[in-house]
Amino acid sequence: MKIDKRITPPAAAKTSATKGKGGGKTAAPTAGGSDSLTLTESSARVRTLEAQLASVDVTDIGKVEAVKAALADGSFTVDAEVVADRLIDHTKEALRKRPRKK
Repeated sequence: MKIDKRITPPAAAKTSATKGKGGGKTAAPTAGGSDSLTLTESSARVRTLEAQLASVDVTDIGKVEAVKAALADGSFTVDAEVVADRLIDHTKEALRKRPRKK
């Protein structure tokens, strides 16, 4: 038995194995005719779900109303230590993401 040491990427192997079959896949039409895109059913479903999740409102209306009421009656307090900690964390993160000069 001969062992083939060539490594075939999974995407290339899958493409060559399913070429010409097209079962359960949707091909997007192209303007140039030479390039094509094939999406599996599950990939299309994931994209649809991502779009639906992006449109979901995650605002806690109860919390917003409680803060508005506390601001209106003057009982809202700010914890300066928490604000300072969050500012420091935000600054650290911004500095980490900043490109370094060479």
